[in-house]
Amino acid sequence: MTAGCAQAQAPDVTYSGPLVITKGGTYTGNFRSTSSSTPVITIKTTEPVILQNCTLVGPSDLIQASGSRADLTVRECRGYGTTPTADNTPRGAFLYMLQGQNLVLEHNYLETNRGIVLDRWTGNGSTSQTVKIRYNQALNLIGTARNNTQGYSNFVLLNTVLNLANMEVAWNQVINQPNQSRVEDNINLNNSGGTQASPARVHDNYVQGAYPLPATSTGFSGTGMTTDGDGTTPTTVPAFIEIDHNQFVSTCNAGINIAAGHDINVHDNRVVTSGFLSSGERLGLLSCGITPFNYYRSPASTFGNIRVADNTVGYANFSAGNPHPNRNDYNLALATTVSGNVSLPAGLTVQTEQNEWTLWQQKLQQNGVTPGLSGSTTTTPKPTITTPTTPTTTTPAPT
Repeated sequence: MTAGCAQAQAPDVTYSGPLVITKGGTYTGNFRSTSSSTPVITIKTTEPVILQNCTLVGPSDLIQASGSRADLTVRECRGYGTTPTADNTPRGAFLYMLQGQNLVLEHNYLETNRGIVLDRWTGNGSTSQTVKIRYNQALNLIGTARNNTQGYSNFVLLNTVLNLANMEVAWNQVINQPNQSRVEDNINLNNSGGTQASPARVHDNYVQGAYPLPATSTGFSGTGMTTDGDGTTPTTVPAFIEIDHNQFVSTCNAGINIAAGHDINVHDNRVVTSGFLSSGERLGLLSCGITPFNYYRSPASTFGNIRVADNTVGYANFSAGNPHPNRNDYNLALATTVSGNVSLPAGLTVQTEQNEWTLWQQKLQQNGVTPGLSGSTTTTPKPTITTPTTPTTTTPAPT
């Protein structure tokens, strides 16, 4: 295993071998693969499949639905990635789904795997043919090979899931610990999005940690969240997306990047990165908290109508001074509508980040939400700083 990466803490239970599902129904149990070439569960049917109360362990994809039009519900399942069994082979995903028709993924626990990958879509966007990823918990997403630190992961990667109504990614808790994970964009909507009448919703998620490996390296292009993609027409780029009430904490490179797309509403989020680890080490690559920046230099027909409003940001950048020394909270030159954004006071620390965890715990309690396995003893380690600091003043962001 690559040095410095966490081993998955899979439960000590009796496992069956890999499972191939060819008929619809409800499946439960403990399943393990010992080969990078063999998924733990393979779904080969278009009939509705429910995976309930499963424990899945292996170096390959834990759930693979690579045939067209899968209809899948995954609830109360644990998924643990293990060391790949071949060189230059990345860890598998918790779920890889190709041209799916319907996905409900709720109250699951993911650890040391490559996350959730949805590659294209065949569903019609009705409430029974869309994407719902809610109430999940993830720890230390990583996609590296056993012989090197190459290989990316995402909590959610949507690739060419276009014009899909009723799509939602919400109330998930993702924690990536430094030097134990290797995530790229925690959430990436690549040439993906909703419709004008029903925007894709990414809301009320808590995402902590986006680091290279080692965490203080300077080469990194990940984020808390990115809208991405090189589509060339208004219907093939990220579009009709609402990103709201999320918390992105300690994310190298950026908090929220709008690299591509149109009709994107970024509001009421909190982005906090102090630029330091709890050890006192300084992070190596820090750019901006929230920015629409048109990475693909797209024309106005495919990039624009971007609203950035009512966000709260404190983002370190040790070569900038916006709005305080060693900060770069916002770069909103390419935003269409800007209002109500504020910056945290000067003097960000790891304690400032810890305050976000406290706010998240309060929010969960107030809303009666428990991410992860219902009633489970599985817990995600909280940050090491225990004394929160609540800012008492804010600075209006530049418009």
